[in-house]
Amino acid sequence: MKFYEDVCRDDHPRRKGLRNFTWTRDAIADWEVIWDELWRFDYKWEWQNSDRYARRNGETYNLFACHDDAERLDAAIPLPGIAVIEEVRGLILDDINTAHELDQLVGTIDRWLRTHYAP
Repeated sequence: MKFYEDVCRDDHPRRKGLRNFTWTRDAIADWEVIWDELWRFDYKWEWQNSDRYARRNGETYNLFACHDDAERLDAAIPLPGIAVIEEVRGLILDDINTAHELDQLVGTIDRWLRTHYAP
């Protein structure tokens, strides 16, 4: 433990921290609400091999990776990376549809990012 504390303490305040995003049960549950709204406005997920997805199983989620079986993923929730979520936000802002629900969806995505990602 001493080695870790000596080597890894924050002696460089200008450094920017990097980390992978981890999907938690709460993040998936909140994303499911967003995904339902995206689907309602005709946004669709184009599956590729190794994509991750979740399927509700009671209070939890079963997590899977896609590999040549996208047709079996009906009712699955895609779990995109943060860059894709930010891209989705931009697409919604550029959407020509004037429905106020899309504005609300941008706010929901912003709250999701602050709550579950917050770099």
